[in-house]
Amino acid sequence: MIKSRSELHKQMERTIDANLRSLEEHGEYSEYNVKTNIIESNCNIDKIPLSFDGYHLEIKATDDKFLFGIIVRKNGQKFVLYVDTFFNRFWKLYNMENSETVNKFIDKFTNLLLLDSLWMPHQMLDNIESKFVNVGFSIKFKQEIFNEDELGENDISQLTMRLWSRGTKPSKDLFKILQENNYPTTKTSTRVLNVHDHEVKFLDEVFFDGKITVNKGTDIEEHIRFVDEIIDDYSTKMNEIEDNRMSLTKSSCGQIASGSPFEIRFSKNYDINHISEKIINSTQPFKLWGVVHDRTDDFLRIAGVDVHTGDKFSMDLMQKYGRLYLPENTCGNMVFRLYTNIQHYLDPGVMIFDEHGSVF
Repeated sequence: MIKSRSELHKQMERTIDANLRSLEEHGEYSEYNVKTNIIESNCNIDKIPLSFDGYHLEIKATDDKFLFGIIVRKNGQKFVLYVDTFFNRFWKLYNMENSETVNKFIDKFTNLLLLDSLWMPHQMLDNIESKFVNVGFSIKFKQEIFNEDELGENDISQLTMRLWSRGTKPSKDLFKILQENNYPTTKTSTRVLNVHDHEVKFLDEVFFDGKITVNKGTDIEEHIRFVDEIIDDYSTKMNEIEDNRMSLTKSSCGQIASGSPFEIRFSKNYDINHISEKIINSTQPFKLWGVVHDRTDDFLRIAGVDVHTGDKFSMDLMQKYGRLYLPENTCGNMVFRLYTNIQHYLDPGVMIFDEHGSVF
């Protein structure tokens, strides 16, 4: 097993080189390319359960105090991940294993208490694209809240699309057509190219859940720096959201309220009873549980718990609006998760605001 950060980086570069040879010799990428998953954590690494869903974990220290190897076993299978905990709240999981095998593990791992994936709405993926050459994207929208027979004749129940190109023009042109015709533009990934002095530093695909795959490259340090920039941007947005959580503080005159609710604006009117049944049933992807304790024909008030952390929240639902109230100390990743999944499974045109304006 790798014992140091420098050894890990060398192994990642060897994997990138082997992947490029596979492309040149066989016309396709290897399944064993370099992948980084960013994980949102509310615990230390020694608090991770070592057994869950048939997986058995063994955590090994390395020469770097922030870098650990995780040996994963299940049903005779064995693979190794490396977790970088330098960013206390946002871990980087590096691997050079079979994609399908690791994806199944990550799905279970990020569903553990106090662990979560990133949830980047399409606006955040658009921002990543703006800094590089965008050479592709994927879109996947599937209406999960309402059944086919509950939709209007002009409503889209499902749209899946994937575009790769050598330059940025096809990507921009197609995306513009989708926007002009009010089709879902809920990106699940974006493909970005970093070129310097005619040399490809990296060609990475960034997924909305924090997975970054290296398709091609010459400099693993540039990939790692890119991942760190994504963490910085996500962390900055997280701080803005958590600064807006609601609290009461004592003063000489009594108590002072701070913070404000987040306002969700749907693109059209919806059946709020149907929405609440899907959002607060404690299952993935929303991972929220709640009960309705105040109800009229066009208004619901929900008291709920984020099953990611056990934090409480409150929500008001109306036909075209929602208000989300986060108490102090509540994990702000709930806002990312709720908003992103509404984009993917209910309303691609939804917007979310705080007292300062649009959140994303």
